[in-house]
Amino acid sequence: MLRRTIPLFAIISLLSAICPAPAPAMSTQAEIAAGQAEDQQIVASSVIETDPLLNAYVAGIAGNLWNQVARKDVPYSVKIIKDSQINSFATLGGFVYINEGLIDFVQSDDELASVIGHETGHIERRHVITTNSKAEILNILFGIASIFSPIVYELGGLAEAGIMAKVSREDEIQADRYGLQLMSRAGYDPESMVTMMAHLGVLEEEHDDAVSKYLEDHPNPAARVAHLMGYPELDPTTVTAQQVLVQASSDEERARYDFARLRLDQVLKKDPQNPEALLELGQSELALGLPNKSEQTMAEAAQLGSPATRAAANQQITALRKMEVQQVRLTKADPPGNLQSTVTAAQANHYANATEIAARAAEGKDQIKAVRNRIDTLQYEVPDLSRVNAKRGSRVEAIVKNLTSMARSLNSALQDTGSDTSPIEGVGTLEKDKETGSLKDSADIYKEMLAPFALTPVPTESVALFPSYPQMLGELSRADAEMLRSVDAARASLTILDQSLGDLDEFLKELDHAQLGFSGDITPTEYAVLKPMMQKCVDDFNSAATAASQGEQLYNFARSRQLSTRITLLGLGTSPQLYSTLQYALQQRFGSSGVDYRTMLRDGLTPGEVTAATIIAADIKSTPESVITEAKSSGQTVIDVANAHKMHAWPLEIFMGLVYLDYTDDPLKELRQADGTLAVDLGKLGL
Repeated sequence: MLRRTIPLFAIISLLSAICPAPAPAMSTQAEIAAGQAEDQQIVASSVIETDPLLNAYVAGIAGNLWNQVARKDVPYSVKIIKDSQINSFATLGGFVYINEGLIDFVQSDDELASVIGHETGHIERRHVITTNSKAEILNILFGIASIFSPIVYELGGLAEAGIMAKVSREDEIQADRYGLQLMSRAGYDPESMVTMMAHLGVLEEEHDDAVSKYLEDHPNPAARVAHLMGYPELDPTTVTAQQVLVQASSDEERARYDFARLRLDQVLKKDPQNPEALLELGQSELALGLPNKSEQTMAEAAQLGSPATRAAANQQITALRKMEVQQVRLTKADPPGNLQSTVTAAQANHYANATEIAARAAEGKDQIKAVRNRIDTLQYEVPDLSRVNAKRGSRVEAIVKNLTSMARSLNSALQDTGSDTSPIEGVGTLEKDKETGSLKDSADIYKEMLAPFALTPVPTESVALFPSYPQMLGELSRADAEMLRSVDAARASLTILDQSLGDLDEFLKELDHAQLGFSGDITPTEYAVLKPMMQKCVDDFNSAATAASQGEQLYNFARSRQLSTRITLLGLGTSPQLYSTLQYALQQRFGSSGVDYRTMLRDGLTPGEVTAATIIAADIKSTPESVITEAKSSGQTVIDVANAHKMHAWPLEIFMGLVYLDYTDDPLKELRQADGTLAVDLGKLGL
């Protein structure tokens, strides 16, 4: 009979099987082979992100780091795992894995580089295997035996039970140290490793579940920051003003305007008349939407600098003045008299929609609880197959593979319906004093759009945005509709899951009666009974995963539309100079500057639409102009084109968020803890 229970010794033997011998005793060839074997099991038991643009983005950052590694005999690779938890891990042989939740969490390319650099450090230093990878691999491989790996992990408390030996503190410090060196050599800001730790520390203070797994398997962020601050790359006393200027210029080149301004302000505190710092600061202020301040700063640089600095500053001032003339031409008309009432009506409609969306999401949360309770009950019926020697091509092997397939689909459906970034959990509510989630994000955008009407006179910069209001209102309205549909799709997935668990219950009961013969396989007669039941379970779980994925797709399109309006509200389309900073950021990230300023105005586009078109074009290997033409000819929005081409919506939302952060990334706000203090003393960073 196949046993229903999973004894402790079986777990330990499974762990032993995935933990190879100490690295110093292994050849590089054996290490790579061990990593490849683990990779096959991880890929078979997980949902791996396949979006080409997102994979190219992560691989590009990783590649920049790996160009600097000492171990040239290791074929490094990185994969993105569909998991909302903020986590990453590495295995032997150069394999690095990044959870989707971590990519969504980082605030910049540099912070992601710090994570990949740390994991690379473990491989470079030949640490046997990171604690995090032990937990992740055990969690994933345990699914082969139990198919409910997330539930087993949560209820079993494997990490807390002491089954896995912790990687030594020295190993973690070495990995941080090596990662810091890689970042610096590859041109990334080493201070981003500190800010990444600080962000994690803030979540730890807030007891955020999204980071719980990472904190179980990595040392306390505050302790790691304390060690990091002792390294020369982060010692402000060894950095000259000229080096800070170079760092600020590098930040501007990568569109990290707020970080550049922080550094330049620090230089100017010590040397208020530094013309190079003033020139750089003026450029950052322009990108941050402060043209008047930028012109004042440029004027100071022109008075104090060398002939070359004066020429550059005067050229910028001339361009700014031309911008002002262009801006007046664009905004000379008064705002339409009914525009304010139109926005107010749209805002009221959003609040009405939010009530319905939140109510359905609440019902979905009840469904999630019911499904998880049912899984909790069912897991004790799952047979232990960990000690069964499933021969290649056997009927038992087919059962194991199908159970793995069910586990993968189940976990995918649970991720897309029950995680913090899923529609049901993510839409939030507009209930008074409890406003949260994407519904609150839209409400905040409406408030921002209405704010200028309360001012007398209405600021010129605001008037320049009014022509874009109709498109923004349209995107917000579509976002509401997609949020509602996404919640409904997630709930449909949970209904299918509930029904599928009933079918699984019947299959497991039948499987429990199966006998293993002397050949180690079940009889053809028994398999004939099990096969249709098993196939129905596989099909049911696949259907649930598909419905959940559709809900997640709709939800991330809604979030992308919100970000489109936020990018437009930055005012980047109100002048050629401001728009040029967006074009530069797009060129840096996606290899295309979008469409030119005159085309944007002529075609009535918004900066948000241009940003989306540029990202979509990079993903589907087209051009922004073609994407825009397709949208107009089909009567759709630019973001609708992404859906028509079956682009994954989550990467679109991620990349639009990164572009938005290029302009709004506020280091001080990000690092401020709940009690108002800073998680990191920026003075120690030289900021």
